[in-house]
Amino acid sequence: MKKSIIYSLAVGIFLFTLHPVFAQATEPLVNPNTDKGQSDPKSEEILKKVAAIYKGYKTINASFTLTTTSLNKKPVVSKGNVWIKGNKFKLDYASQEIFCNGSIIWTYNPDDAEVTLEDYKKRDNSITPNEIFTVYSKGYKSKYEGPIVTDGNKVRDVIRLVPKKKANYSYLKLEIDNSNYKICKVIQHYKNGTEVSIEMVKLTPNTALKDEFFQWTEAGHEGVEVVDLTKAKKKKKG
Repeated sequence: MKKSIIYSLAVGIFLFTLHPVFAQATEPLVNPNTDKGQSDPKSEEILKKVAAIYKGYKTINASFTLTTTSLNKKPVVSKGNVWIKGNKFKLDYASQEIFCNGSIIWTYNPDDAEVTLEDYKKRDNSITPNEIFTVYSKGYKSKYEGPIVTDGNKVRDVIRLVPKKKANYSYLKLEIDNSNYKICKVIQHYKNGTEVSIEMVKLTPNTALKDEFFQWTEAGHEGVEVVDLTKAKKKKKG
């Protein structure tokens, strides 16, 4: 059975050790770029406006580009799509499909004709797909780093987020559209110099999505091997 990076992405926002975005250990991080560990008023003001935008969305469909940059290596670029509804999500990425209904996660690999079922549990130090747009909401100290201008002459506000507790990454950066307060890019910086960024290509809010959309079903997938690793399955075997 293959364990692909897509599962890591689904349960941790793109694990490659990718924490993907939050766990909390015990030791606070001290960062010289923050003002004595306090968030500054400018960043808090912007993040409140961002929060107001996304709280109004019942569902989100977003296409994205994920770029991993490591020291002395060429950047690795891939594209994907994510659908979000509350604690449910579906992720199409790296030739795989991941479904999560909030309790079970299905990792479907069409090339291998295999689907793996597992109990869904957010991993330590991770950002899950349904947290991409709310990653800033807790557990971080924020600092406004100023505006940048993109190639399309769009202005983005840049906010650095430093985890309040010890983590395996140094900090996050959010690039936020100055005109509508939507998140354009999430960048995660690791202590080994690796950087993982998620650039939003297109975002469509409030699309009607039934709960069944976030569940993989055997119908229409004849011949697919089902590997059930859930606790319920293990209990039946016992």
